[in-house]
Amino acid sequence: MDETSLYILSLAATLHRDGRFAAADSYRTVARVMGEFQKQSPASFAELTPIYIKSFERFLYARGCCRNTASLYLRLFRSICRKAAGDGLMTYADELFSLVFMGYDPCDKRAVSADVISLLSELDLTGRKGLAFARDLFLLSFYLRGIPFIDLAHLRKSDVRNGVLYYCRSKTKQPLAVKLEDWALEIIHRYGQVVPGSPYLLPVIQRPEEEDEHKQYDSALRLYNKHLHQLSRMLDLEKNLTSYVARHTWATLAYHEGIPVSEISAGLSHTSEQVTYAYLESFSADTLACVNLQVVALVNSLAKKRWESVKYDRKGGRGKRFRFFKGTRTGEAPEPSSHADKSWKPSDYR
Repeated sequence: MDETSLYILSLAATLHRDGRFAAADSYRTVARVMGEFQKQSPASFAELTPIYIKSFERFLYARGCCRNTASLYLRLFRSICRKAAGDGLMTYADELFSLVFMGYDPCDKRAVSADVISLLSELDLTGRKGLAFARDLFLLSFYLRGIPFIDLAHLRKSDVRNGVLYYCRSKTKQPLAVKLEDWALEIIHRYGQVVPGSPYLLPVIQRPEEEDEHKQYDSALRLYNKHLHQLSRMLDLEKNLTSYVARHTWATLAYHEGIPVSEISAGLSHTSEQVTYAYLESFSADTLACVNLQVVALVNSLAKKRWESVKYDRKGGRGKRFRFFKGTRTGEAPEPSSHADKSWKPSDYR
């Protein structure tokens, strides 16, 4: 194997030991693709040039990569080159990428309408527990301000305190707090005892604390998207639902409701936008809870009633506000409710 690919694999091994499994998988993928390219045009890190990187971009396009996918490979390889420069394998890194596209082309909109969310929530899935679980995960993602699936899967029971969900985004490590309303708690309670003794809030990872947890997660994500595709066909949607549609939909519906973009970005924790990041601390927990309630009210009848009772003049700040920090006792995980189906077992979700 060529020197470049071996170095990338060594970085992947370090990431894997540190528990950064997704990043390790990405580096291994880059090593494999770069290994294919190196067979045609071998070069060490010290021999890389902007023309060589441009040739690598053309190679990616020839493999069938779209601009965004090729850009992702190139950004990952740039990160690897920066590490190689730090290790003395090359003298510079960023200048190598001056001739290639490193941006992001806007994709087709991934959001769906409020009507689709409502139809999904009302879909009769009696006897189809795998599809019902996928539907509930999708709705819960929407109810919790578009929480990404990776964060949803790794939520722990200890993250629930005083009726509020506290967690850190796996991508940015940004801490977030989301008020748990009744419609979200109903879903959480439904699955709380499926895997007895599990530290996780939901039975996405069904054999917790084992070495293959990251493989369990990858498998669960594939199954989740497969079930969402089935649900899309049942709803006769033009485009398939995916794990990220809930997040895009929450943001899009909030925008169409006239909620300020700054508040939407704060709710989503978009730390990559420096202006938005500066806003994060300026919004109170009550404000973000109110934003979430207003969006969920578009698709959930209970939320609509709650919103009608607590909405206020957003411009003048007048009217009733609801308290954010109220609910269960500190450190207390949610208790099973009458909604819990104790006959369900992990194999039902397959």
